Amino acid sequence: MREYKFKRGYKATPERLEELIRKYFGEFEKDGDEYVVKFKAIEEMRLKLVNKKLIVESKTNPNVDEETAVETIRTYNRFLDELTGYTAKERKKHLMKEAEGL
Repeated sequence: MREYKFKRGYKATPERLEELIRKYFGEFEKDGDEYVVKFKAIEEMRLKLVNKKLIVESKTNPNVDEETAVETIRTYNRFLDELTGYTAKERKKHLMKEAEGL
C-alpha cells in the first residue's frame, strides 16, 4: 500500500480523481469508496481518498514484456504527477523521509 500527499493547490476530490483515472487508464469500477482500475501490467489497482491523501494498493503481472511494463510505469507516474502535483523524484524524496522517520 502506498500513500501520496497532494501539493498545495491540488484538489483531493473524487470528481478530479475519476476524471484523471479516465484520462490515463480508461474505465474503472467503483467498489464502495474505492476505485478499481485494470491497465496493461496492472492486474488490479485500488485507489481511495482518505484525509486529503491518495491510498493505492496494486497487484501487477510480472510476466509482461518489458515494453508493456515501461509503458505502464510511465502512465502511472504521469497520472500521479497530474493528480498530486509531485513528480516521481519528489515522491521518492517524501518516501525516503518517511522511511527515515520509522
